This record gives sequence, structure tokens and C-alpha cells, in this order.
Amino acid sequence: MAESDPSTVSASTPRADELRDAVAAVLPAAIADLSGLVRIPSVSWDGFDFAHVRASAERVAELARDLGVFESVEVVQLPVSEPDSDALGQPAVVASRPARGGKPTILLYAHHDVQPPGDEADWDSKPFEPTLRGDRLYGRGAADDKAGVIAHLAAIRAYQQVLGDPEIGLVLYAEGEEEFGSRSILTFLEHYRDTFDADVIVVADSGNWSVDVPAV
Repeated sequence: MAESDPSTVSASTPRADELRDAVAAVLPAAIADLSGLVRIPSVSWDGFDFAHVRASAERVAELARDLGVFESVEVVQLPVSEPDSDALGQPAVVASRPARGGKPTILLYAHHDVQPPGDEADWDSKPFEPTLRGDRLYGRGAADDKAGVIAHLAAIRAYQQVLGDPEIGLVLYAEGEEEFGSRSILTFLEHYRDTFDADVIVVADSGNWSVDVPAV
């Protein structure tokens, strides 16, 4: 997760300079939190230790609770949406708080599971040991998509520091098996239909515009 250009914040944003300063202030802690998540080998594929995916979900939930903004933070496993299967999907994190004063609700999506590392000999550094080279952090999940989880949480923290407790509704859905086919996502959409009912969805899991320009 590289430091983004603060000039991308619109000059028309209320208290934009304060928000830019807050983002810069929370970035070191965000990178530290991201590094901690990268160290958890949360590969969601069959044949890997699913305890690591559980540990990753628990850590994401802990980080969400630490913000003090969500009224509910759960680590949840629901059945996969496959015929004739009673298997459970991987642990996901669902955190929420209702909107106040007629404000809109924002649903934040990312995933905390990762792909298998492959042959470690192909890596310049260990896949689950976060390594800073220049201004970039390397490690499995450092971009896809633990950075997405941390970006959501860091944005909330920066907002809180400048503007206080948001009255908007907030929902965080950090999926635990995006890299393994999102086998239980339909069940989550059905089970959390009312919770996930949002005015805006922000997906922090996409290709960047370029190596130097991130995208949401």
C-alpha cells in the first residue's frame, strides 16, 4: 500500500486540508496494521489451514472494534450457496451502525483472504513477511486485498479525527473467501439483506489505474 498523493483530495471538500493532514497522520499506523494482517497466511483454498483465515477475520474485527464507531462487529460463517452442500464458507467480518438524522448509509467491501503463495523461491522476500522496499510494502495480501480492508478503516479513522462521529450509516463487509470463489456470498446477501441495504457501495478491491495511481 503506497502513500497516495494528497493533492487528489478535492479542494472543494470541506476542511480538505485537515482531512489530508489526518490521512497522513494515520498512515503509519495503517501500514503497521496492514503488516500485521499480511503476517497471517489466510489462504482460503482447500488444502490450507483454515485456522489462519479465522485468525485474519478476528484481527480485522478487532481493528474495526477499536474504531469505536460500529455498534455491531461480528465474525460470521454462513453456508455455501451450492446445491446439496451443508459446508460453511470462510469467516467474514460484518460491522455496522445505523444512520442517524436521515443520513445515507455506505457499504464498504473488501476481502481479507489471500491466494496461495506458490513457490517461495520465486519471491524476493518471504510472502508472509511484510517487506518495505522504497515506499512500497511487499507480501501476500499487501495489495489484494488486505490493503482494501485497511484503507476503509484508515479512512474512517481520519474522518473521525477531523469531523468527529459520523452520523452516516456504516457497514463493513470483509469477505473471507473472495479468492476461493465467494462460495457463501449469496448466503450473506440473503442473510444480511437489510443490513447491506445501502445508498452507496465502496469496493476496495479493483485494479489500479496504473502502478502509481490507486483506484477504488
